[in-house]
This record gives sequence, structure tokens and C-alpha cells, in this order.
Amino acid sequence: MGQKTGGKTELQRDILLTWYENPDATQKEIAEACDCSASYVSDVTNRFDDYDHMEAMIDRRDKELEEMFGEDIFDTMPNANASAGPGLIEIYTRQPDNLAGYLVRGSILVVLLLLFYRIAIVLV
Repeated sequence: MGQKTGGKTELQRDILLTWYENPDATQKEIAEACDCSASYVSDVTNRFDDYDHMEAMIDRRDKELEEMFGEDIFDTMPNANASAGPGLIEIYTRQPDNLAGYLVRGSILVVLLLLFYRIAIVLV
């Protein structure tokens, strides 16, 4: 039961969804539904007292996705900020000083020149 999206654990998300979907329920009833203590329900609802309709929709969707694809669906998603591999400059500079390396460097330069030419044609 680790951290999930939005900085909430699975239990916290379940408590908040139960609280949101049953606004007249007591903390004891929510605790029984989520299999935790009423004091923990109180802590969670106080911590996330600004829990609103949008967060409930997101949490409900996340819960449904986890039920369909497994609980680790968000743990295995690639990081959008992570680089997919070496950049073009790194590839260019890693080439050895031999015929194959010169051919790769030349190919990179030709592709870049064609790209810049096409951009110039479009802009002019």
C-alpha cells in the first residue's frame, strides 16, 4: 500500500471516496467500510478537507484503472520528464574517428541541413 498518484495512499483514497460518496456517513461507518480506525478517518478527512468533485472523479478513475490493469499500473508508467535515450549531439560526439563514424556524422549533418532547408522554405 504505497504512495499513489496525487500523494495519497490507496487507503486514503478509499476513505476520501467513501466520505465524498456518503456525505452523511459517520467516521465510524466510513472506518468500517474501509477497514481502518475512526481516528484515521478523522486524520485523513482533516488533512484533505478541500477534497472536491474533481479529485473524487480522478481518484475514482484511478481506482477503476487499478482494478482493470493491476495495482502497479501507475508504478510502471514511464516518467514523461525522463530522456528516452541519448540526444542527437551525444550520438554525434560519440562516433569514432574512422570511416563509419565519419559516415554517421555526415548523415546526421545532411539530415539536419535538409530539415533546416525545409523549415526555411516554409517560413519564406
